[in-house]
Amino acid sequence: MATIKEIATKAKVSPATVSRVLNYDKSLSVNDTTRKRIFEIAEELHYNKKNSKTRKAKLKTIAITLWCNQYQEIKDLYYYSIRSGIEDQAKRLGYQTHIYYEQDSLDDLDKNVGVIVIGKAQYSKERLNEIERIQKPTVFIDADTLAEGQCCVVSDFHSSVQEVINHFLNHGQKDIGMLAGDLADIYDKNNLIDFRFKDYKRYMTKLNLFDLDNVYVGKFTPDSGYEAIKNAISQRKKIPKGLVVANDAMAIGALKALRENKIRVPEDVSVISFNDTTAAEFANPSLSSVHVDTHEMGRAGMKVLADLLNDGLKVCYKVVLKTQLIFRESSIN
Repeated sequence: MATIKEIATKAKVSPATVSRVLNYDKSLSVNDTTRKRIFEIAEELHYNKKNSKTRKAKLKTIAITLWCNQYQEIKDLYYYSIRSGIEDQAKRLGYQTHIYYEQDSLDDLDKNVGVIVIGKAQYSKERLNEIERIQKPTVFIDADTLAEGQCCVVSDFHSSVQEVINHFLNHGQKDIGMLAGDLADIYDKNNLIDFRFKDYKRYMTKLNLFDLDNVYVGKFTPDSGYEAIKNAISQRKKIPKGLVVANDAMAIGALKALRENKIRVPEDVSVISFNDTTAAEFANPSLSSVHVDTHEMGRAGMKVLADLLNDGLKVCYKVVLKTQLIFRESSIN
């Protein structure tokens, strides 16, 4: 694990600035470029990336598409880390990469030899049609597209959601809620796009413990997590003893809302989130989180694409990476 001092030294800022940036402190006067550099350095040190020799080969280009812009990307390090893994493995294999953010035109997408799509549910149908239209070898990461005839790399979130709920139950916390994610302004709270929510609802219903009033919704960002929990508290709603949060970014916002309202974590409310990004380690309190090796997801996605490009692979397949629940201060363990 990288220390705040190590990150600060490399970023040429103070340790206090690093701590506040990693906790998404909006009151800190620092520009987006500095924020982005701190997050990038934190992730680089977190994964202890080693310089490796690139194979000598023609530098063919791989397209990486994202559903967000470059500043949204660092608000949830999950996607940044996947991209970093893709780029790391592409370099090892002798490819260069071209990134397409949501605002970028896809007119020259067909100049790339292959495409890696990060996510899927967050894209518009039109955007996905543009990607499909070029008919280049394509791999999806963080989306199960096997049934649609596309190779993909995913993490085993299904069993991890159940593991989190069981952890709460084992500590006598039967009142279990969820802060789920949805990008839409208008959504059906009972049928959210968040696949973690679907697993949560399925398992809680099976246990006869599902209560829609215990479900809160944000947009996968710290601000939205903060607002969702703040609003729930202001409406005099009792926050469940166990809170499952769809990602670390929203969980950090939720922790802030709980702290401001004198709700103790984990004594009053235990919080467990997903992704275990660098920010989870430096949250206040540090976040228990389901570790997803996002960097390795990116590397695996590039390996699958290399199979398609170099071996002419005709059979579609899915790679599933195991997750691990990491316990820290935000939950009773």
